[in-house]
Amino acid sequence: MLRITLLIAFLFISHSPSSPEAEKFEWSKRRMLTWNDFKGRPDRLNTYAASTSSGISHGYSINHKGYLVKEDSWVKAYFYPRLSWFRPQKVTAKTLRHEQTHFDISELHARILRKKIAQFTFSHRSKQEIKAIYKEVESSRHKMQEAFDKETRHSMNSEAEAAWERKVAKLLREYRGWAE
Repeated sequence: MLRITLLIAFLFISHSPSSPEAEKFEWSKRRMLTWNDFKGRPDRLNTYAASTSSGISHGYSINHKGYLVKEDSWVKAYFYPRLSWFRPQKVTAKTLRHEQTHFDISELHARILRKKIAQFTFSHRSKQEIKAIYKEVESSRHKMQEAFDKETRHSMNSEAEAAWERKVAKLLREYRGWAE
């Protein structure tokens, strides 16, 4: 069977310019971020304490008839250490929890994408269909990341921060059936 394998990778880079970077690691419930994971240089153009670069990568195969092969599809949420940074004199444990929540939001959307792929009935136009599904999920992820920063004032609003941490944890539990 002839298959075309495609990879889609998008990053959410919070307050940081994008650039290709090979070093990454996958989200895991057993591994929380530490400041040692942040290996990039602080962006001189802003005053934030830290910046997380995370995103979703998706790979899939299309068979010779144009149908997506679900068994060959994979979705991962990644953290990019060399694109993530912090200013040691400005960060606290609360700041690190904020950055972890950014990564958790990427994992949430990886789970949402896995669910949508599993439940979608693809046609011979799978390539266009998967791009549209991915674009929808990526737009939702980007909007959620922005709302999180806006409502928490980049971790400065402790009440909003705690509410967001609870909200994201609850959503991760709701989508636990779509975790890898």
